[in-house]
This record gives sequence, structure tokens and C-alpha cells, in this order.
Amino acid sequence: MVQSLLNFARQSPSEMRAVDLNELLQEQVHFLERTTLSRIRIELDPAPDLHPILGDPNTLTHMVMNIFFNAIEAMEAGGVLSIQTRNGDRDTVEVLVEDTGTGMAKEVLDRAMDPFFTTKAQGKGTGLGLAMVYKTVHAHQGTIEISSEPARGTQVRLCFPATRPATPAVAAAPEPARSRLEVLLVDDDDLVQSSMQEILAMLGHQVTAAYSGEEALVSLEGICLPDVVILDLNMPGLGGAATLRQLRRIHPEIPILLATGRADQTALDLVDAFPGVILLSKPFSLEELKHNLGSLGPGER
Repeated sequence: MVQSLLNFARQSPSEMRAVDLNELLQEQVHFLERTTLSRIRIELDPAPDLHPILGDPNTLTHMVMNIFFNAIEAMEAGGVLSIQTRNGDRDTVEVLVEDTGTGMAKEVLDRAMDPFFTTKAQGKGTGLGLAMVYKTVHAHQGTIEISSEPARGTQVRLCFPATRPATPAVAAAPEPARSRLEVLLVDDDDLVQSSMQEILAMLGHQVTAAYSGEEALVSLEGICLPDVVILDLNMPGLGGAATLRQLRRIHPEIPILLATGRADQTALDLVDAFPGVILLSKPFSLEELKHNLGSLGPGER
């Protein structure tokens, strides 16, 4: 929540470069196809000659995922999510996202982008999703239009100024293929477990889940040890800190990514106190996760 508020309050994106929206959307659609199973049919219609825009890729990714998740939640019984890109008039780029969900009444639509306004049940939403979408669009000098009717779905139209294509650079040598890692994921949150397991599987890794420090330590008594442990710091019961101490006493060689939404002095002291521990501040991006896992391979314990 704090990170969402900081992102919402930030006046401008942190990194601006030429972005291919087709590529960005295709990556997110690929992720969604692995998580929504057959409940939602996703139709992507990218313009073959789409102009790039000047933007922050990470911020734009969060923006489109907020739109996608809202659409998916409106189609609990299933439906179609349509995504289209095209070059608009006056050197603009347009993205059209349309769902066949429940839609919104006018009084809800009028407040949809208000900060902290939500129609979701308590604990199911912060009311910052569409407000952050609007903030991101505005920071990229773009516009957003939302049209919706009850039982007739919702349509979101984004429009951004196009930028000139970057001069082609000399192609870099392809990265060597990453070895598959055996990952022990220790987190008590069901949502974190399900989403992280999907992401790690998408990256080609094998995941074993543990929902507490106690369960993780029992798992580590087995013969096959993981290549890396992703350990949540703030958990009930034994907790992350005590689990880390016992894990290091039993297996001092296993790399550990210590995940926490509170990167305070306690977390920093734990990282300093034990070798082979890397702090992973929540919420972390896919690139941060890939970077921290990228140098690890089976047998490098």
C-alpha cells in the first residue's frame, strides 16, 4: 500500500525511453494466458507498423496490468478480453482494451478513477488501481477514455504521443540460456504464493511451496536441497528472521532472497549478519527477480 501511494504521488516516471507498446502488451498477455487458464479468451490485435512512444517501461507495465486485472475481475463467469493497438491521427499511438464483463453504472463510471474509490469488498482492493492508471497516462502526456454500461462490458481507450523510432543498434550477443533452478518459496500469503509460483514457472524454474518457517525447515530435511530460498521476512509463527537463523545454521551454503515490504534496519542487519543473503524489497519487479536469480545455477550453493 505504501509503495502504491509513493507511486501515485510521484510526479513523473523514473525512466524515459522509446517503448514498443506491442512488445510490452504481448509480454503481459503471455503472462495472463498462463494465469487465467481457459476462463478468459484473450484476443490481441497489434498494429504491424505501430510507432514507439517515449515512456517508462515498468510504469507502463503496471498500468496495463491494472487495466487487465480490472477487466478480468469483471468477467468472473468468463468472457473475452480484446486488446488492439493502432497509429492514430496527429502522430499518436492508441491502445484499446475491451472486455465483455459486468460493466459499470454511470455513477460508478463517473468515480472510477477517483483515488481510494472502489466497489470491491473490504480487503479486496485499495481503490488506487485506475487512479494510478490515470496518473501514469497523464505523466506520459497521454489521454484516457473509459466507456461502460451494465451488462455490456467496458472499453478503455489510451492515447499517447508517438516518438521517432530509435536508430537500430548493433545486435548484442544473445544471453546464455539460464539453468533451471529448484526454488523453495516460503511465504504465508496465498496470493503471493500463487502469483510467484506462476512467475517462477514462467521463468523456467521449479518451485516448492512452504507457507511457514516451520514447514520450510521440515522441507529442508529432505535429500534434495533447493538452489535458492525466497524467504518472506514477516510471517506468523517462527517468522522469517528465526527461520533464516536456523536455515543458516543447518545449511550455510544455500543462497537466500529475503523478501520484505519493510526494508528497515532489522532487515538490513539480517542481510549483514549472514553470508549469501540478498534483500528483495516488495513490491519487486520481474526484472529485479530475474536479475537476482540469473547468476544462480544448480550446484552453485
